[in-house]
Amino acid sequence: MKTRLVFLAALSALAGCMGAAPKAQKNWVLEWKAPATAARVARPFLPAARLQRLEVRPPYNDTRLAVLRADGSVAFDPCNGFAAQPASLLRGAALDALEASGTFEYMVPAGSSSAAPASVEAVVTRLALDCRDKGRRDASVAVTLALVEGRAVVSTAAGESSVPVKGGDYSAAFSKAFSQAMTAAVRGLDAK
Repeated sequence: MKTRLVFLAALSALAGCMGAAPKAQKNWVLEWKAPATAARVARPFLPAARLQRLEVRPPYNDTRLAVLRADGSVAFDPCNGFAAQPASLLRGAALDALEASGTFEYMVPAGSSSAAPASVEAVVTRLALDCRDKGRRDASVAVTLALVEGRAVVSTAAGESSVPVKGGDYSAAFSKAFSQAMTAAVRGLDAK
């Protein structure tokens, strides 16, 4: 009987029932943070536009935080993630960035019934914690924008940014990196 109780106690301990509870994952948000270098243009030089689409490429389109390693592999942080799918978090931030630039006459969200003569499509090609350099943790973001009129792409531009993570605040670092990447991409769009 004693052997059976010892066996059951050991089985319970191995199952995690008697140990400390695992730490809860921290969930981070992404939002528009106007970069210090983001000057609004004096007059819009592009027509009104709709933010038609924002896509985050795999493997970065997951709530788990992707980590770039020195050996070229990608890992996923078990303790840190995004509060929702990155595309849903970034859609509002991208719209805010496009509006704040002053580049467009006005911006229309994708779900609006309002008409706009142009649309903007955004693709986030990198959204990861870059740990490839020893002793560094940088929020790394790259984005491409396409300005579309009718069905024709009239301009494309890309922007990227890496921001050191300070004090473990992934929201601040990723928001700043995304905002800087968007600002650079918007500056690269041309009028016809």
